[in-house]
Amino acid sequence: MAPQRFGWKTTRAQDIARCTAGLLRFATPGEMDVLAGQLPDDRVRRAVSSYGTPNRVVLEALLRRGRAGDLDLLVQHALLSDDPPSLLGRLLDLDDPEVNATLLAAESALAPLPRNLRRQLAHQTSRRDGVTPRPLPAETRRALLSPEGTPGPVDHALLFAADPDVAGTALRFVGAGADPHGALQACRTLLDAHRKHEIRQLVDQGRLPAYRWGPDGSLPSVLAYAQAALETAQGEWRLRDLSERVRKAEFLRTIAEIADVAGCEPWRGRPPVRTVVHRRHPGVPRVGWDAVLADEPRRRAEEGPVPRRAARFIAKRTGVPLDLSRSVVADHPDVAAFISDPAPELLAGLCGQGARPGADVLLKVAGNGLVAGTLTAEFVVGTVPEEALADLAESLWLPGLRGTARVRALLGRDGDVPLAPVFVEETGHGRTRRLREPGTLRHWDPETIYGTHAARVLREGSVTADVMLTVAEVDRLLAPEPGAFPDPRVLRRLAEHVDRHLGGRPEAWKVALKLLEDGFAGPLPQLIETAGAVTS
Repeated sequence: MAPQRFGWKTTRAQDIARCTAGLLRFATPGEMDVLAGQLPDDRVRRAVSSYGTPNRVVLEALLRRGRAGDLDLLVQHALLSDDPPSLLGRLLDLDDPEVNATLLAAESALAPLPRNLRRQLAHQTSRRDGVTPRPLPAETRRALLSPEGTPGPVDHALLFAADPDVAGTALRFVGAGADPHGALQACRTLLDAHRKHEIRQLVDQGRLPAYRWGPDGSLPSVLAYAQAALETAQGEWRLRDLSERVRKAEFLRTIAEIADVAGCEPWRGRPPVRTVVHRRHPGVPRVGWDAVLADEPRRRAEEGPVPRRAARFIAKRTGVPLDLSRSVVADHPDVAAFISDPAPELLAGLCGQGARPGADVLLKVAGNGLVAGTLTAEFVVGTVPEEALADLAESLWLPGLRGTARVRALLGRDGDVPLAPVFVEETGHGRTRRLREPGTLRHWDPETIYGTHAARVLREGSVTADVMLTVAEVDRLLAPEPGAFPDPRVLRRLAEHVDRHLGGRPEAWKVALKLLEDGFAGPLPQLIETAGAVTS
């Protein structure tokens, strides 16, 4: 490369926070765990998103670090962006009352929570077993049970609390306008706590729903059930029986419950109705994975493979036992693409199925594993068949570019590549997701995307990825504006430079970021190489 052709340049970030976020796109989980504790907190938190998409490596590093401020940021990200989809599940898996309180407090401020998730949080029991108390902080409880204002979604959700004090207070506050499912559940909680006198007060004061409900109004009112429960043991049994069938904070224990088999069958000869009996509302129900796994041998012997509906649900969940994941993937190989942190055994099992999973599935599973840090590039290269490995080496999937760079290095396919054509529209996400729109100038304009000098170099003739990394403005490469996305081949080449010179050495990352902030007399690839050489 002749320096005189491109001119001498100094590389300095104009917006160092956004450029830091862009460069951290190419960090591995191990590197990010170290850097998260050494870089300024504001820069790390701004790095949760870059190139217009969430950076899962940064998000999960903050999750592992577990500081209160980080968790608040992650809650906001999970509710507003919902990407990556596993983030909300990982936050719930922490079983942290403070996180649960933040989620409930965010109900009105950020975005509405799914109804079943509200009920799960209000139930205030462990996500792992559905029984162990996990009470919300006292300040949160006081705020939620404040008598001021009008009943809202969270007040109705508190009817499902396992604590009789909370459930009873919520029922008195919401009164006759309560959701029948919740009012019935609160009455059941008071019965179990031997507080019939509170139910009697609610009946006498007319604070229970008095209208018929259920499919076509087939069920008597909650008030009628409560009166019967106060009068006879049979009436009490009927209230308990119905409370087992109505909507509540779910805890699934079998494949049949996960597949929602009961919700897909008519109830008493009627078609299923979403608001009553067994039908699941959108949300994040808890699952007793130990119970599901223990029941699986019996179920499989009697019923056969896992139903596809349940397989998709399981593949998208966090914390699934490896043995269950392997069974699901053996029955339905294509759902493996939904697993966010595939284990090495799972990828090996897929590859052992021959052509059945397909190259697209293997590529996605390997990419997810490289991003999550559960798979190494060496294991992927030694396990994935040659055809799928070739596709992975050419992948332009932005979240997995660092893993792709490492795979290319192991295969001897790394190095400069010509940009012919100058831009591609693919993102590596598949044919349905495009990076650029035909006819939209800013998506294809070199000056908008790379800067004036780079556009002039492009007009002089064909260029390569290294040339573009040399002549483009660093802020446009690392912190592009919406609609001005660099070509993914250029970013893949940048990931190769990072892997070669900064890989495995957080101290080299810090030097590179310092040079980027203070200014370096040379292009970006040389800056990265120098940072690696200084710390080698």
